[in-house]
Amino acid sequence: MLDTTTARPAPVPTAAPPPRRSLIIAAPWPYHPGCGIGGGVLCFQLLERLAARYAIHFIAFDQVPHDAEGGRRALSRLCASVTLLPVPAASGGLADKGGQFTQVLLRQPREVRGMASPAMARAIAERAATTDADAVLLQFPQMAQYAGDCGDLPVVIDTQDVALVSRFREWRCATGRGRRLARLVAWLAWLRYELHWYARADGLLALSDNDQGVLRSFFPDTPCLLSPVAAEIRPRAPGRGRDGYAAFIGNFDHAPNRDALEWLLAAIWPAVRRELPEMELHIAGPGIPAFAAEHVAAGVVVRGFVESLDDFYGDARVALVPYRFGGGTKIKALDAMARFCPVVATPIGAEGLGVTPGVEMEVAIDAASFAASVVRVSGSDALATRLAEAAQQHLARHFSWDSKVRRLSAMLEEIGAARRARSGRVVREGVGG
Repeated sequence: MLDTTTARPAPVPTAAPPPRRSLIIAAPWPYHPGCGIGGGVLCFQLLERLAARYAIHFIAFDQVPHDAEGGRRALSRLCASVTLLPVPAASGGLADKGGQFTQVLLRQPREVRGMASPAMARAIAERAATTDADAVLLQFPQMAQYAGDCGDLPVVIDTQDVALVSRFREWRCATGRGRRLARLVAWLAWLRYELHWYARADGLLALSDNDQGVLRSFFPDTPCLLSPVAAEIRPRAPGRGRDGYAAFIGNFDHAPNRDALEWLLAAIWPAVRRELPEMELHIAGPGIPAFAAEHVAAGVVVRGFVESLDDFYGDARVALVPYRFGGGTKIKALDAMARFCPVVATPIGAEGLGVTPGVEMEVAIDAASFAASVVRVSGSDALATRLAEAAQQHLARHFSWDSKVRRLSAMLEEIGAARRARSGRVVREGVGG
């Protein structure tokens, strides 16, 4: 019998998709959207976007001011691996007091010493040895001390807040002989620390033009990428009215935030209340110092941690960014601008945002002009709306996430390729351990 069956061609094997590149990220704590720290929220938003391009291996100390379990779940959902380590034990007592005087000699600021951990060094070294990553991204200055534990992988330090800038400004602002001496010692310790560890990096990230310029002057041979903060613009909150409050939010364990609050309550807010006796000042965030509650009679409301920035800024009449020192970019200004809340800031509070004073926000150089700006913006719906609209247009042009992630990924891939070329061996891109 004639076989009329049609022979089927053998299936053509399909090529396996190329493996994803990988990236190791080491951070002081497991940040997430509800961690209560502006820099942490920004870093998580960046991680979300990097996770679409890389297999992320995340290493951090197991400390977070709010909702630790939520943070673990959020990171586990995005990362190829998550390693959380115990927080190093504080030295305390005389050793801690003596550290004020030895931190310059040892090139180890007190905040850095509090995160010096052999367990962290081992975890980074082990992951670097078993993961062919494009780079190790060390986030925040405290983590730069682990630049020597990354094997032959390139190291990129995300400076966030360049301490040799911010601590210098803190010293210049300090009053009283003892306080000025302590701030000078702290700045010298940070200066020695950052000069040593940043020089060992293959790349540096700066949030502001000023920080980038300082880093380039000290490290002219190290690539330094301007990687500004980014924001998602939110629609205008319905019903924003003239009865809103002035808003100030921050992590008050951070020295620039605490100093800003002291200055705000002592020198700015009394002048505002003289003109607007019914207006309230709402203070939010972790670590609010006890002295804030002493101003309740002056319309100060201590909110503590707030779940939603949309609600916090949506109900506010004006956002305040009264910084006298600090580096990087003040994320709270960006958060308010993205949520259609007009901003009054000092020049340092506006740094890194590229704004024109009086166009995208009010910028005031001293307490009297700051208070006058708060009163002016609070009393004019037209001015508040004009500032908020211009601010959102400015963010849309200059602070998109697409641009930030694209430029950072290009830098990571470039230094990863350079490392592979230097090693003289062919490796598979992105094969994680």
